[in-house]
Amino acid sequence: MQLPPLYSLLCFAQAARHLSIKRAAEELHLTPAAVSQQVAKLEQAVGVELFIRSPRRINLTEVGRSYLRAIEPALRQIEQATARLRPAPGPQILTLSCTSGFAMQWLLPRLADFQTREPEVDVRINTTNRLVNLLLDDVDFAVRHGTGEYPDLEVERLLGDRLQAVCSPALLPGGRLLSTPSGLAGFTLLHDEHRADWALWLQAAGAKGVNASAGTVFIDSNGAIEAAVAGHGMALVRPSLVRAELDSGKLLIPFPHAVETPIAYYLVYDGTALLQPHKRRFHQWLTAQARTARNEFEPGRPSA
Repeated sequence: MQLPPLYSLLCFAQAARHLSIKRAAEELHLTPAAVSQQVAKLEQAVGVELFIRSPRRINLTEVGRSYLRAIEPALRQIEQATARLRPAPGPQILTLSCTSGFAMQWLLPRLADFQTREPEVDVRINTTNRLVNLLLDDVDFAVRHGTGEYPDLEVERLLGDRLQAVCSPALLPGGRLLSTPSGLAGFTLLHDEHRADWALWLQAAGAKGVNASAGTVFIDSNGAIEAAVAGHGMALVRPSLVRAELDSGKLLIPFPHAVETPIAYYLVYDGTALLQPHKRRFHQWLTAQARTARNEFEPGRPSA
């Protein structure tokens, strides 16, 4: 690994951000001459000029501007990783990123238990459908829906009970259940942000004559489930996310046919997230909750 002098790199970044050797020196608690020497050392190491110098100011060269853009994310990652090594002053805060559907249907009903156990910990939930850069976005944990392939991160399978079609009892007069998955052809399919799930499920179930791309699309699974409760169609869900609706009879399973797919909910995090005790305790609590849910809805799977 051929790295430039890292202290010189820091001096360059500070001078480039402010376009001022003097301001960089003030922030780094150095003399302007020391900063200039470090920047010159970096330029010598990389073999190009990074600044255009004049008597009263400096400007970045085109190469210097491109270099700053390239190294800033790495410097921020180092800063965030280092901050996680130190005891956090003030409130004990942790941030979890997940979809709004997962937050509303699975996490929030359980979170009161953690808050009772750890009242001093402030759990902040960032609901988004986009992938986040955990260190750059200052996110401790993320719950992601996919196949579990997230390079350079710690990945734990959190929740993966089988996908199941559900609907309102009002959609099946007289309580008549469907005999096969192909019977879904006569119903509206309700899609959430994971739109490919219906296609995977119908293919695995061997359903014939059902258009997987037809139906109503919602921004998240909350909308699809609410529409199913209201009798507007069939939603495809993991039973653990709608346990309350199934127990109360607001939703029912139209036929006992569940299908395995490679898609599950995974807990994803950078290893530095576990350096602080309150974050380790949250990780232990969350994975224990998931084990309980897996044992309830996946009796054939090992709990580990």
